Amino acid sequence: MFEQKPVQEEKRFDDVPWTIQQTKTGLVLTLLPWLVLTLAISLLNGRAINPAPLPPGKDIANAIVIFIFSLVVHGAFLIAPFHYALRPYQAYPRRQRFQLALRTLGFTSFSARQVSSLIIACLLAIFVLSIAYAQLVTAFHLNVQTNDQFILKMSKATPFTTYAILLEAVLVAPFCEEIFFRGFVLPGLLKGVSVFMAIFWCALLFGLAHGDVGSFVVLFGIGLALSFLRWRTRSIWPSIILHMLNNGLSALLIVLVMRGAIRA
Repeated sequence: MFEQKPVQEEKRFDDVPWTIQQTKTGLVLTLLPWLVLTLAISLLNGRAINPAPLPPGKDIANAIVIFIFSLVVHGAFLIAPFHYALRPYQAYPRRQRFQLALRTLGFTSFSARQVSSLIIACLLAIFVLSIAYAQLVTAFHLNVQTNDQFILKMSKATPFTTYAILLEAVLVAPFCEEIFFRGFVLPGLLKGVSVFMAIFWCALLFGLAHGDVGSFVVLFGIGLALSFLRWRTRSIWPSIILHMLNNGLSALLIVLVMRGAIRA
């Protein structure tokens, strides 16, 4: 599906120790279980239209369990990237091996002055896309429910669990997802396809992995912005920052709605 003639001038970016075939193997072994789990959770969510409120004690306990479970699930995104990134450095001391693996995955320095404008531009583009998509859904009376809408509905019954989910989405998910998609998948795809196609496939897979049909268009757009930023800056830090800012703003809006400061 991905095999095409490599573009020579792009090989500087895909100077990574894993092949496109290993990239596809990592994708299947990581995303297939994730998608099955996401589908199962979506089906359960669909049945729980109006969940009964939990007592505060049970809600807090549930929040702790959900947060730990989310850490484990997102931690699975790190297995393939670090497995392939560490392999070439077996002869090095452990600490140096880890540092070299991080560099291979894109944890390199960048110019804050040059990158800040790109991050702001990408964030504004995501905001415009979100508004345009929301207007489209309203205009055509599309019956879709996004994950954010479900979280808001769930927050009425389990506020502490909702806070735990939002905390994980802001602090954990951006690191794990960026290491997998932009640190591992994108450079791997660039070994076999053009920059345009690699960014397209990486964004598409990123959107599908969230299992959020109602927000797929926006998620795909976010994936394009994150992938472009990673390729343009040659560092994974800018995409992590953009990912955290985007999730942080979404989480802030949800909290403001929960607290009654704004209306949904």
